[in-house]
Amino acid sequence: MRAEPDEATALLDGLHFDTLLQALAAGRGYEPALRDPPGRQGWSDVVPGSLSFGQLHAATDRLARLLSINRAQPGARVAILAPLGPEAVLSVLACLRAGLSPMLMPMHGNELELLRLIEATDAVMALGVARVGPLRPLLMLRELAVRAFGTRFVGGFGAEVPDGIAPLDRLMDSATLHPLPEVERRAGLQVVDGATMSGPVEISERDVLGKALEISRLLKPMESSRIVTTLVGGDLAALASGPAMAMLTGVELLPLGLFSLGDLQACIEGGRNVHLVLPGAMEPALAQSRLASHPALASLVFVQRPAGSRALPAIDRPDVAIVDIDVAGAAEISVSRR
Repeated sequence: MRAEPDEATALLDGLHFDTLLQALAAGRGYEPALRDPPGRQGWSDVVPGSLSFGQLHAATDRLARLLSINRAQPGARVAILAPLGPEAVLSVLACLRAGLSPMLMPMHGNELELLRLIEATDAVMALGVARVGPLRPLLMLRELAVRAFGTRFVGGFGAEVPDGIAPLDRLMDSATLHPLPEVERRAGLQVVDGATMSGPVEISERDVLGKALEISRLLKPMESSRIVTTLVGGDLAALASGPAMAMLTGVELLPLGLFSLGDLQACIEGGRNVHLVLPGAMEPALAQSRLASHPALASLVFVQRPAGSRALPAIDRPDVAIVDIDVAGAAEISVSRR
């Protein structure tokens, strides 16, 4: 997708994730939208699967209706403790559809840091996944909900949901008849700096989609390609380069969730063009690996964090578009092509 600046402004007017997802579900409902990495079961106990655009649209609607049963005020915050995978993307989309404001919390945060974020936003709900490697996010959320007085609903994805937490996979199907609230104004998203744990800061869907459009204009993703992201956080850089760009361009997204070299290699195989999103600190390792010369690589996106330094060697592939996302903060990034 390419657009001149004025055309881009016009394109973004009135555009949000719901309109994108509805259009994709209507026009390309059977095509894959989100796919788990092959080794996911080993680190999360979830059998790897995929969601088409139609299935993602329907699941978003069911979860949004389930969340709206709690009758939270429009714009109320929802804390999400999950890596940037299918559950996190679904949670963000459902919150926005229900008129709520989602906040993806850093997975590495300790209890005090996460409690501060929940209390700072007055989060009324919390959603999470059962396991990410050695981490047990749902157990953490249950403890936080006890201490954060305003958090009155905690839901979890997966089969192993602890007592005291609502099993979302089972409850979503029973919420199909509950009406969605009429929302006059779209709620924003809350983003947190994963390095300093500062925030949260509110950003709009337009902010996310605008940066996704900037990136896509430089990479020119094609319908036959896929985006593979190794980012697990939920700041503007991760949201724009992963789920937002995938939905804006209508391509498949493979979020690793937990970095594994074997999974990364498997995601790049398959004969499709791959747009790979990596932390800038991983460029030297990629440059020295066999993956750097893989013919499936169509473009590379390196997310350069403030604390990182750009070390050599750099990737030398004239046939591959390379884009740098310079992160100034959780809600502030700049995009440039090398």
